[in-house]
Amino acid sequence: MMQRFFFCAAFCCAAIFLLLGLFSYNIQDSRADSPSSKSKHLLRYRFQKGDVLRWNVLQSLKIRTSVSGVEEVVETTSRSTKVWTVLHVDHAGTATFEYCVDDVNMRQFQTDKDGAKIAEYNSRKDKNIPGAFINLDGTIGIPLAHISIDVLGKTTKKPLRIYSGSTSTENRIVIPLPQEPVAVGDSWSVSIPVEIGQPNGTVKKINARQEFTLFDVRSGIAVIKFATKILTPLTPKEESQILDKFSSGKMELDLDAGHFIRQETTIDKRVIGFQGTGDNIHYLARLTECCCGLNSCELCSPKN
Repeated sequence: MMQRFFFCAAFCCAAIFLLLGLFSYNIQDSRADSPSSKSKHLLRYRFQKGDVLRWNVLQSLKIRTSVSGVEEVVETTSRSTKVWTVLHVDHAGTATFEYCVDDVNMRQFQTDKDGAKIAEYNSRKDKNIPGAFINLDGTIGIPLAHISIDVLGKTTKKPLRIYSGSTSTENRIVIPLPQEPVAVGDSWSVSIPVEIGQPNGTVKKINARQEFTLFDVRSGIAVIKFATKILTPLTPKEESQILDKFSSGKMELDLDAGHFIRQETTIDKRVIGFQGTGDNIHYLARLTECCCGLNSCELCSPKN
C-alpha cells in the first residue's frame, strides 16, 4: 500500500508539468463535407518574441481502488502557475519558448487499512518538500525546457534539466490543428502512440485516436472539443494500465492572439475485474488551466 501511495504521488507531481493538449505529427483529415454557406476559420498558432503567457492551473486526481475487499483512496489537488516566455519566432512562424513552473500548492490525502496519511506542500511558504512530492525538488521557479511549436502544433522540446515529465512521453503541449480552414461542426483526428507492457517483457501497441471538433466560434474565440478513442480491444487489466489516456474536454483558441486561453480536461474511468472478480478501480481526474487574465475568471483573478 505504501508503494502505491508514493507511486500515485509521483504520478500526480508529474501531471503538473503536462500542459494538456495532445501532440502528434500524423493528422488525418476526417472532416465531413459542409455546406458552402458555412463560415470557415483558419486555425493557427501565432506568437511574438517577448510574449509571456502565465497559465493558472487547477488539478485534481482521485483514485479509488478495491482489491480483495480492501479499499484504498488516494486524492491529490494542486494549484500551480506555469510560464511560457517566447524567446524567438522564425520566418515560418515556429515559436520557441522557455518553460518554467513559478509556484505550486499541493495536497495529497490517502486512506487505506493502515489509516489516513496527508502530505502538503506550498512552494511559496515551505522550505522542505515532503517525500510524496520529492519529484518537485529543484524544479520550481527555474527554466525547465525550451519548447518549439509551429503554426499547426507540431512540437519539439529540449529539456534544460531532468524533471518530472521531461522525457519524450511529455507530448501534451498543444493540440494539432488542421491544414485547411474548418467550419463549426467539422472534425479532424490524430493517431496517438499508446503502449502497454506485457508480463513476458514485450510491448503491446494500442490503436488509439484523438478526435477534435470545432464546436463553436463566438467573439473571436474558437471552442474545440476533443475525446480519446481506444480502438484496440483490451482486457480489464490492460485498461487499468492506461487510465490516463481516456480523456475528453474542450479548449478555447483566441483566433486573433493565436494561442489557447483556456482548456478543461476530464477523465472519469472505472474498470471492474482488473485483478480478479469484484476488484475495481475508479480514476477521476480534472484539469483546468487558463491565461485569459480577466479579473472575473475564477483562476486568473488575483483574489484566487
